[in-house]
Amino acid sequence: MDGILKQETTDAVDTAILLTSSGVFSGGMDLGQAMPSPLVQVGGMTLFQRAVLTLQRGGISQIWVLAGREEPALRELLREDSRLQAAVRWLPVREFPPHDPQTWETLADEISGACMVVGCHTVFSLSLIQRLRHEGAQGNAVVIVGHSEEGYHIGNPGVVVKSKDVDGHTSSSVMFRDPPVSPTQMENHAGSPLPIVGDLMVLPGRLLGISGVLHASGTNPLRLALEQAAVEGTVEAIPGETHWFRDVRGPKGPKLAEQTLVRSLQTSKGGLDGFVDRYFNRKCSALFTRLFLKLRWTPNAITMVSMVIGLVAAGFFVSGSWGFALIGALLFQLSVIIDCCDGEVARLTFSESKFGQELDIWADNVVHLAIFAGLACGAYLQGPWEQTPLPLILGASAVLANVVSLLLVNAARQLRTRQRDWRKLSERERQKIDFMLGNVANRDFSVIVLICAGLGFLHWFLALAAIGSWFFVMSMGWLLRRNLISRD
Repeated sequence: MDGILKQETTDAVDTAILLTSSGVFSGGMDLGQAMPSPLVQVGGMTLFQRAVLTLQRGGISQIWVLAGREEPALRELLREDSRLQAAVRWLPVREFPPHDPQTWETLADEISGACMVVGCHTVFSLSLIQRLRHEGAQGNAVVIVGHSEEGYHIGNPGVVVKSKDVDGHTSSSVMFRDPPVSPTQMENHAGSPLPIVGDLMVLPGRLLGISGVLHASGTNPLRLALEQAAVEGTVEAIPGETHWFRDVRGPKGPKLAEQTLVRSLQTSKGGLDGFVDRYFNRKCSALFTRLFLKLRWTPNAITMVSMVIGLVAAGFFVSGSWGFALIGALLFQLSVIIDCCDGEVARLTFSESKFGQELDIWADNVVHLAIFAGLACGAYLQGPWEQTPLPLILGASAVLANVVSLLLVNAARQLRTRQRDWRKLSERERQKIDFMLGNVANRDFSVIVLICAGLGFLHWFLALAAIGSWFFVMSMGWLLRRNLISRD
């Protein structure tokens, strides 16, 4: 017994056990809850595909699937999926029932170190998997906890985390409560919701193998393992709000899960988005993203749609009339909003690619060149500068500056891939280049175009764009001067 319970040394968490036909804590119990099929589509992918690919992106290299009748369909999903790199092993639940302690004892004998146990009816962030792997590598059991209003599920134990100060150091203890039989029992004595353990955790191999020793009739083996870890003081609880996690069980589960996925994209690019992108464009793009996911459009197809709308917008600027210019500005704004969707769909469906990234950059620049050319033609045909060479000169200047900017940006991106040359730059220079590359795709100026179109001041916007573009060229050229000279 002492040998079994002895804490093991630090080990990397690179194995995950994925349950497709039952909850982590429900096992073979009939709890009167409908378990969503792993083939349910959420965010353009099945729950099973999303779980496998998220685990893979998080660093899991081996995935053991405990599958039921749905196994042939799940195998077919992965058979031709080029995104899959992790090794997948299939275990039928009729031979390895999750509620049987012997199942976990057998798996513990084949697992080196700790492993992750996941219910296929969940969606979770990449950062959560990375956090669980990091904490689990220390030899502790790690659980994700959330409040009952985020998804109530019979069978999942409640958890109480108590903090105490010992000799100036804060430590915490974890206790698990009996599974509730009704939502009202999820309240503690103070009347606030009691957090519950989610169907995603890390368990050391030694804890997986003790369920037979501690077996109590009708008690879930994984629940017993967690309680043993709590007794040892080797269990850590991660709040669900730290890294998002969503259980899909329940009538509104898939819809809420998709909303969570799309909402997570609002902050995924961090500081790379401009003010308008962050607070307007991406709020609107979420609606289009959900539509494109339902239509199963590829990110590259969305990029092309955005480019076509942008080129049509440029055509409306050519006439120079106020009405057509306003329509063009509105279409350009729509193009910018849809341009947000290609990256969102790519991240949601794990279909990012180098080609897609390059296509997006070139499509953006083609639209910008067309917009400046359209504005120049419009200002030449109508307005204060009509029939004068000034708008044509400004338009040509803006187009040329954007072409040079694109060449410099490509040079800067290539420089970042050459670590030897990149390290030759000072820390300040690297930070400035990163800042400029992060903001080169800033589309906040689309709102300025819309305002100027409404006020009839597009000719002044053209002048500012022609001047501002060259400021960017000179700034980027100065930062890259040594690299450009050495290459020559």
